[in-house]
Amino acid sequence: MKLRTENPLLRYQLFGFTVNRWKRQPVLYTTVAVAVGLTYLLVFQLIAYNEAGLSSALYLCLFMMCLVAPLMSYNLFSLEYEKQTWESLALTRLTAKEILWGKWGAALMRVGILTLLALPILLTTADLAVYVSGSLRGEHPTVLEPTTNLYVFTASVFLLFSWGALIVSLGMWLSFRLKRTLSTASTLYAGQIFVLVMLPLLYVIFSSGEMGDDTVNSLVSYWDGFSWWVVSFFHARIIMYLNPFFTASQLGTLATPYGGWWTDSWTGGSYYDGLMFMGWGFAQSFVYLLLAAIFAGLIHRGLKHAWRK
Repeated sequence: MKLRTENPLLRYQLFGFTVNRWKRQPVLYTTVAVAVGLTYLLVFQLIAYNEAGLSSALYLCLFMMCLVAPLMSYNLFSLEYEKQTWESLALTRLTAKEILWGKWGAALMRVGILTLLALPILLTTADLAVYVSGSLRGEHPTVLEPTTNLYVFTASVFLLFSWGALIVSLGMWLSFRLKRTLSTASTLYAGQIFVLVMLPLLYVIFSSGEMGDDTVNSLVSYWDGFSWWVVSFFHARIIMYLNPFFTASQLGTLATPYGGWWTDSWTGGSYYDGLMFMGWGFAQSFVYLLLAAIFAGLIHRGLKHAWRK
């Protein structure tokens, strides 16, 4: 089974399709590449110069993922219908699993590249080590503690990648089902606005801003954290908890557990511990990847049903 580099469809999606576009309109794509590169450098400099926090940088990276990820998947199957190459693809020796990986794998690799491009921005905002004790007493600081610990940074990277993986998987499924590129793109962007903006707004209006902070403060074990995730489904707080931007804001709380560099006390107190027991950041990433796998499974099932491969 051709699942990796020997898969011709994967090679075409990664290189051939891009090279063909570049050859047809070299000036246009060169201009776009230069403009994107300059914009990236400008954003990187602004974040570094203004000493933005990790949450602010993660907001920006998630926003870019929401804009760019749909472009990686919205036409992966619909283009086959519109160019009338769907039956030709069916006649190849590639199995349904190989066809799925050829398209899905290429989209996931592009999401991975975009995540790697975000790493310098996140690293710039992550003060991974500062001295936190001894200064107020007239002593030299002696204890080195992280303000943005490795947990928070790793969770941020996983959150960014997994959200992008969910978007491209949903985009592929919509492209497979709707069979129209324009319909898929509009549904993807409109759906993101509804899920990320409208639903949280409705929740805040009807819940008067209640996020269950008191319950999070009372969590004392990972079992309590798991139980609270289950309960959040029935309180509709899952609308907020699975929102990547809300997750990023709470990761900012985890990123600065100390009240300042002069004290050893927690500012978040048990709320910090509660988020840790909930596996904050990693739990959301797991859900996103699970949903992405479900959409990929639905596509695989549809391919097998259409071609009996």
